[in-house]
Amino acid sequence: MQNNSQIYLVDDDEAYVELLQAILEIAGYQCTTFVSGALFLEADVSEGDLVVLDLNMPNKDGIEVMRELTGRQKSPTFILISGFDDRVLHSAKQFAESKQLRVADTLTKPIENDNFVKVVSKAFEENRSSYQLEESIVKETTSFEKESKIITVDDLKRGLEQREFVIHIQPQVHFSDGSLSGGEVLVRWQHPIWGMLFPDQFLPLAEEQKLMGELTEVVIQEAIYAYNKLRNAGVDSKLSINLSAQNIQDLTLPEKLGALLKEHAIEPRSFILELTESEIITDTSAALDVFNRLRMKGFSLSIDDFGTGDSSLKRLYQSPFSELKIDQHFVSRIEKDPDAISIVKVCTLLAKEFKMQTVAEGIETGQIWDELKQMGCDIAQGYFIARPMPVADYVQWAFDKKVI
Repeated sequence: MQNNSQIYLVDDDEAYVELLQAILEIAGYQCTTFVSGALFLEADVSEGDLVVLDLNMPNKDGIEVMRELTGRQKSPTFILISGFDDRVLHSAKQFAESKQLRVADTLTKPIENDNFVKVVSKAFEENRSSYQLEESIVKETTSFEKESKIITVDDLKRGLEQREFVIHIQPQVHFSDGSLSGGEVLVRWQHPIWGMLFPDQFLPLAEEQKLMGELTEVVIQEAIYAYNKLRNAGVDSKLSINLSAQNIQDLTLPEKLGALLKEHAIEPRSFILELTESEIITDTSAALDVFNRLRMKGFSLSIDDFGTGDSSLKRLYQSPFSELKIDQHFVSRIEKDPDAISIVKVCTLLAKEFKMQTVAEGIETGQIWDELKQMGCDIAQGYFIARPMPVADYVQWAFDKKVI
């Protein structure tokens, strides 16, 4: 962090903000105070600053302050404080994160002095380390890397024709004994100029240009190649493949997939088809038509990113899913967020009621693994187990039958 990085205290209670300032100064921290959100917004807030922000202020409350800073493309780190209940603080944190703002912690008034210093100190040091790393990365970035990676429709079509798309696979293991369950197939684009591109850099264009059918066909072909390599190595591993809303609109999809796997002597049960919950909401009757025929042909269906869509329970009620994938947004937060723990527990219980298998994605630590195992989740996926890897590496990883 730069030497002029600031700690700002923003609270409309002048006596209270002076008390917080005195507490921090005794602890060795210098800070600047503001008694209104409007006055604070006139300050020259920079990237590495830490802002202790009261939510409930007249004229310009904490939510408005964060919103306006976002509009100015300012992104300090926040510690949110409020006299309201924990649900308000929790929701305010979610609002900030939806605006791509970082919230280091939340505190309920009245604040215990020692805990306040501890929270500010930790946030300030972590923010400084993070900002220094970002600055270092920016400085080391070459002029080539700084160029905008502009992907055109013609470029995308050429990439499909030249088979430049490859797959990586992220392992999934059983919570019960750490043994291999399968792997999620993730598409990558080995671009001749830009190098390895990730899905967020080309999938939106593929969706917009109605090219998801062709892209999915390439992914399935690559997945079949990977499965054959696994089978030849004596490894029994299911593979999960993501489908989009455009794929589901194709009423001939079940027959196409069934015929393709039959051609390669692969049982449909070896492939799990993942459908992101938010993308399922298209033509309900057409979707149910495709879903049911896929299941009848022996494919397993997984509802991905569960809990992030608008009609979660209705989708479970209507559709023949066999697997529920709990979104990493909740999984990654269960170490510190009681509400996230509650949501994951409910998802797990709900899946059991529907006789569905649960997959928790986004597991990054042993503590999260232990929490989920205790909850009764079935399958684990995340960096704690392994990162996505090329097919050859996955075959070796699976052959070694790594166990947690």
